Amino acid sequence: MTYLVFGGLGHVGSWIAHDLVERGDSVTIFDSGAAAFDRLGYDYLLPYRDQIHLEDVDVLDTHTLFERMRAYEGKIDAVIFGVAVIAGPNFAKRPFRNIEINTTGMLNVIEACRIIGVPKFVNLSSGAVYGNAPGGQTEETSYLATDLYCATKISNEVLALQYGSTYDIDVRNARLFAVYGPGKLPSRMHQLYQVLFGPLEGLKNISSPAGGDQAMDWTHVRDTAQGVINVLDAKDAGGESFNISCGVAFSHKDIVRSVSEILGVDSNVSLGPGAFLDRGAPLNISKARSLLGFTPRFSDIREGLIDYRNWLQK
Repeated sequence: MTYLVFGGLGHVGSWIAHDLVERGDSVTIFDSGAAAFDRLGYDYLLPYRDQIHLEDVDVLDTHTLFERMRAYEGKIDAVIFGVAVIAGPNFAKRPFRNIEINTTGMLNVIEACRIIGVPKFVNLSSGAVYGNAPGGQTEETSYLATDLYCATKISNEVLALQYGSTYDIDVRNARLFAVYGPGKLPSRMHQLYQVLFGPLEGLKNISSPAGGDQAMDWTHVRDTAQGVINVLDAKDAGGESFNISCGVAFSHKDIVRSVSEILGVDSNVSLGPGAFLDRGAPLNISKARSLLGFTPRFSDIREGLIDYRNWLQK
């Protein structure tokens, strides 16, 4: 099978690309960072470097995007769209640009899919489409936008599904939640991520202004990538949405405590009161379990944290 992975050098996208090429699929990564691939430190992709095609394309550059996608016309079994500016306090600082990347970027790609006849489109959405609805949200829970990032993800789902029904494209939404794990250095992430996972990298004396009273559905990136591939592979799933997460809400204070126990040292990190993101958790993943056979490997976050530490130590 031949797949184009947009945002394939992002955290989740890189593992999706890895798992697809590892099982023998033909993978092309479309990513504006493709020219810097050899400097990104993706040790898990390096063994497959000669098997992965790279396209250095910005999803907002419509002409280049269409030209490079057209080079694969008639050969593409599916497009996986994972380009996104992630949720966090910085999203609202450059609203128009970030909304452009998330939503106009998705529209540019699915429009190219329509023109060249790509049969399947997997949209990497988010549990943010439920806003701050109480945890246990199922795929039937109503949309609720509580910030601009939520709005982009809701918009993308609605637009993608309408493209699917109007132009006979098999569109599927994979609703992800907070992702952690190999492939991402905590030191390059927002404050909450640094507090929770930074000590595994050796960071100390980090603080976050909020998040101490929150529990979130933190999902290991390998589980996230596998869940997306399950959505991709599922039969008769066109027009469907699936929650892809750990399905467990982990207290941020408990994560900090677990990291300290694993390292055997207190890294002097601190969490301010309240919530860092206005979200409810965990997602209900019963649909993905029953229809996709999705079972998170790292449902015990301590095992996930140990795996993350081992990667960072390398």
